[in-house]
Amino acid sequence: MQNPDIARLFDEVADLLEIQDANPFRVRAYRNAARTIRDFPEPIADLVRAGTKDLTDIPGIGDDLAEKITDIVTTGELPLRKQLASKLPAGLLDLLRIPGLGPKRVKLLYKKLKVKSAADLAAALDKGRIQKLKGFGPKMEEKMRAGLGQAQVGERRMLLNEAETQATAVVASLEAGGGIRQIEVAGSYRRRRETIGDLDIVVTSEDSPRAMDRFVAYGEVAEVISKGETRATVKLRGGLQVDLRAVEPDAYGAALLYFTGSKAHNIELRKIAQEQSYKLNEYGLFKGTRRAAGKTEEEIYAKLGLDWIPPELREARGEIALAREHRLPHLVEVKDVRGDLQMHTSATDGKGTIEDMAHAARALGYHYIAITDHSKRVTMALGLDAKRLREQWKAIDARNATSRGFTILRSVELDILENGKLDLPDDVLADADYVVATIHYGLNQSEKELTRRLVGAAEHPWVDAIGHPTGRLVGKREPYAFDFDALCRTCAATGCLLELNGHPERMDLPDTLAAAGKQQGVRFVLSTDSHQPGNLPFMKYAVYLARRAGLEAGDILNTQPLAEFRKGLKRAKL
Repeated sequence: MQNPDIARLFDEVADLLEIQDANPFRVRAYRNAARTIRDFPEPIADLVRAGTKDLTDIPGIGDDLAEKITDIVTTGELPLRKQLASKLPAGLLDLLRIPGLGPKRVKLLYKKLKVKSAADLAAALDKGRIQKLKGFGPKMEEKMRAGLGQAQVGERRMLLNEAETQATAVVASLEAGGGIRQIEVAGSYRRRRETIGDLDIVVTSEDSPRAMDRFVAYGEVAEVISKGETRATVKLRGGLQVDLRAVEPDAYGAALLYFTGSKAHNIELRKIAQEQSYKLNEYGLFKGTRRAAGKTEEEIYAKLGLDWIPPELREARGEIALAREHRLPHLVEVKDVRGDLQMHTSATDGKGTIEDMAHAARALGYHYIAITDHSKRVTMALGLDAKRLREQWKAIDARNATSRGFTILRSVELDILENGKLDLPDDVLADADYVVATIHYGLNQSEKELTRRLVGAAEHPWVDAIGHPTGRLVGKREPYAFDFDALCRTCAATGCLLELNGHPERMDLPDTLAAAGKQQGVRFVLSTDSHQPGNLPFMKYAVYLARRAGLEAGDILNTQPLAEFRKGLKRAKL
């Protein structure tokens, strides 16, 4: 099993334990284990099979959890999960797919209203029974109604990083079988959406039937839905559906274009083709019965009078007009990023020291990083007060004094308090190199109150950036309500930056808002919100967000050398 599959089982155990009022420390242990496994850089199943590494050497994995991981890898299931699930109605866990309905709320619905399924929840909503429960206001009702369909059909979209792990493994298996000439994972995965429903793989092969045989024999396949000589569909053990299509080399570009989508983008392309007396489909671009193009995407776009459009932009948001006018943005790339501007150490809720994080960052070729441990309001993370923060900065100064070509910025992730004030005094913030201000509490305040908090922070002279601005957790928590245009106007006027947080569970700002911010003159920073050294490669997800928003390196301050980065901060102008 892949790491996301193992992690998902631990997350489900944590959910089941929480619904059943288990010890909070036990619940947290499974949650932490799930995150550790999901973020672990090597396939844990391979380590178990090889027997070359003691799993208890992995931080946060003790003997009991190591034994359970081994059970999952060898049997595909976790007995504890089955045992816990048997104590609850089968449909109860489906409710957790509804954004905003975490284990605590599901438990309350079950105990107070006897809600056991999505159908029960729909009935309770229709009868107005939900309104009687504390913490379930009109906004929550609206979210639940919107998410009911997802729970009822059993649909589950996978986070991009989880899908990437699965896609990489499937592609590696196919390539190891030989005979594959070209291969690409298409669909929303190739467009780098933050969640993925399924995977579409397009190949050319010397022997298509052999490729199909290899595909359905892949070790993670739980069910073969269909199989032919040029197409097969399977469902993996984690529930992900994967389609494989083999096409002739002369149609590879056309198939890749078609299956990458989006649907709206493809419709616009077909209209352009029709206007020029062509027919465009998954087999090629045809003039009558003659295929005029199809081998590559580039030649199809060129025949239609367009520049090739990067997959991340193919959402029918104006990219085709830009391609016609040769005005497509030169999208930012991972190699453009010079430093990571949000990460946490073991001083608060991270799992690495300053030295550990710096070493990992240097290995990625970065020139600078910001250590942004939490301020004191985040008590669960042992947030830093002014005294502890200054002590950390002294240690950073000492390290910088002996380091060449790499700088650690004296920084903090500063909480914007419920009353709009900041969590640390101005004299401390003035001594920082970089301050990112965020909201963690009071998420249910009114739109007016949340806007006031964010705008006030953006106006503050010592706040350099607003971190994970919408507060969303992908698939778990919807963005809080605030006036994004008002925040953009303030950021554009003051020089405050907006963060694109690439942690796969956040992906915040969403790409549509980042694109809107650019139109208003906002500049951005990219970060990973790393909580251990192995998280630093998450920067690619921040870059994917930026690319989907049409951002170029010049729109992003931490693509600049350190001296230029410092000059670009609001504090440099004071």
